Amino acid sequence: MFDRKEMMEAFLCEANEELQKLEIEILALEQSGDSETSIKRIFRVAHTLKGSSAAMGFDEMKTLTHEMENVLDGIRQGRLRVSTELVNVLFACLDALNALRDDIEAEREAQTPTDRIVERLRAIGSGEAGAGGSAAGSGEPGHQGEGGGQAPFEVGEQDAAAIKQAEREGMQAYECLVKLADTCEMRLVRYYVVAERFNSGGQVIATIPELHMDLDVPELRFLVVSGLGEAELKAKIEQIMDVSKVSVARYALTEAPSSEPQIAVAAAAPEVRQAPGAAPVKEQEQKRSSQTIRVGVDRIENMMNLVGELVIDQTRITQLGHLLRDRYPVDENLEMLEQVANHFTRVIGELQESVMKTRMLPIGQLFNRFPRMMRDLSQNLNKDIHLIMEGEETELDRTVIEEIGDPLIHLLRNAIDHGIESKEARLASGKPLVGTVRMTAAHQENQVVLTVEDDGAGIDPERIKQSAVRKGLLTQQAADALTEQECIELVFMPGFSTASTISDVSGRGVGMDIVRNHIEKLNGLIDVQTKPGQGTTFIIKLPLTLAILRGLLVNLGPSTFALPMGSVVEIVRYSTRDIYTLKGQPVVKNRERVIPLLWLHDHFNLPRRKRTRDHVFVVVVGVAEKRIGLIVDELIGNQEIVVKSVGSYIGKIEGVSGATILGDGSVALILDVTGIFQLAGTPKKIGSAPDAE
Repeated sequence: MFDRKEMMEAFLCEANEELQKLEIEILALEQSGDSETSIKRIFRVAHTLKGSSAAMGFDEMKTLTHEMENVLDGIRQGRLRVSTELVNVLFACLDALNALRDDIEAEREAQTPTDRIVERLRAIGSGEAGAGGSAAGSGEPGHQGEGGGQAPFEVGEQDAAAIKQAEREGMQAYECLVKLADTCEMRLVRYYVVAERFNSGGQVIATIPELHMDLDVPELRFLVVSGLGEAELKAKIEQIMDVSKVSVARYALTEAPSSEPQIAVAAAAPEVRQAPGAAPVKEQEQKRSSQTIRVGVDRIENMMNLVGELVIDQTRITQLGHLLRDRYPVDENLEMLEQVANHFTRVIGELQESVMKTRMLPIGQLFNRFPRMMRDLSQNLNKDIHLIMEGEETELDRTVIEEIGDPLIHLLRNAIDHGIESKEARLASGKPLVGTVRMTAAHQENQVVLTVEDDGAGIDPERIKQSAVRKGLLTQQAADALTEQECIELVFMPGFSTASTISDVSGRGVGMDIVRNHIEKLNGLIDVQTKPGQGTTFIIKLPLTLAILRGLLVNLGPSTFALPMGSVVEIVRYSTRDIYTLKGQPVVKNRERVIPLLWLHDHFNLPRRKRTRDHVFVVVVGVAEKRIGLIVDELIGNQEIVVKSVGSYIGKIEGVSGATILGDGSVALILDVTGIFQLAGTPKKIGSAPDAE
């Protein structure tokens, strides 16, 4: 039996799912108008929330969803029409429901006022408000075809389980419309007789409207399960006195996919029982959908930590095998050890991949947050925006999805406010009045690439440069020395903004620097491409996961460091004669391009190894189009590394993003490539050329 805490967790989980669906469906309703499908889906969400909130005793949520049902019923019956104002009211209901959910989650009394929105819904439902309005020429509500325009059957978990159990026993669910003759004087009695007849060969699951003592309607809809066929069931009910019409149709349960950011793990399907007259078992197995179970995120995180420990031990076993082979080259037992180690490596690899997949979620769950925001912003700014989202099925680590949301919101807000021009400006430049913002996600090797693109005015490098000088962020001399791309990248400087006025959307000098810092914390990169008058594209590259990555191990003096392989462009060996000094900076020519060199030894206060040869190893790393060469003492190789936080005791170290445990048990710091580029921009932290030793 569930206790209150378990029931609350289940309620909040369901509420989160249903509220996300509600936002999507309200947007769909606005775009499609009086779409019967959208109305039914919104009705289903409202009905589900009403039932669950009533069961938990949350009366404010129950009342609000009940009034939403009344308005939706008016739309369905043709008494109300869908308008922008009515959609705004539905969105206000959604906001109130989200706030009530937050109140409940915080274990406090409902603090969100709902009286005004409830009154507004009641006024709309009664036709007293302008929102939605009455449908022109609408008379008495009627049916659009047989059974059209009626409320869908909403079944709870117990009813759904009863239907599934009956189907496994060879029965079928039916939706039956029973209409009584106009001369029938005892309608309630007749409906009870009909229900008893249904129960004699099956079971009545639900009725619309509900069967109660004050019921007096000309027709009633039954949801039943029965072992009879459609024709037999219809004939059985038609025999009852005063029944003038019976229609029978098969009913199928519909289950919307979950959108809660929890992990769905495939479970074994139950054994299929062969029902009389049913399709063969093999056929049923082909049609049978996979089942899932909910697993708490904390359990998945614990599994990932354990897998990380196994990866570390697997590396240690491999390294130990190599050491023993060098010491005892002819020992036959080592072959057995190597076989076990190789099998262990394969199993760990498969286990790691499986656990990683359970952490992955489609990025569409993040993208679904943005259409509502874009709609509201376009209304506030009086701009028509068409949002295109592509690659929603692209999977990304749930931790990364949670962290990347705010940066994407900043980029989208800037795209609408700064990027997309006003209607007058677009008309004058010959552009469509409706601006386009496109978001895409795609896998690229071991990374996910996100792009936010608009067809607006683009970024003017000269305006950016002058704005930075005017705000005191750069001197005029430093600004004149910048290239066009470097001018564009000034948008990432703290406090930078070109907005002439401060608004709720932007213009306060915060945003883009936060975006870059947030992405860098995720070991990601951000780049910007723009064409004045044509638009701007921001490109974000993120690792698939933050837990385990492939790294290049290098030696700097007596210490070992790891570089994320996603940032390594190439590894080159240069003679000391190929290294030159340019304005005090050691550089080397690489593929017709001058690349600065950096000695990290000096930054980390490590002694440079005494050189016994006339060449050095250079690891060329890159961020977007930038390149820099890191001089290292020795290359160890690449391997899977488990990312560990350095903790608050050590704090933030410039140029370091984390740490990992190596096969011999020692600790290696993981270098932050973006931080290294910042080090390269600080002359005092750049060492002298190698030949200066």
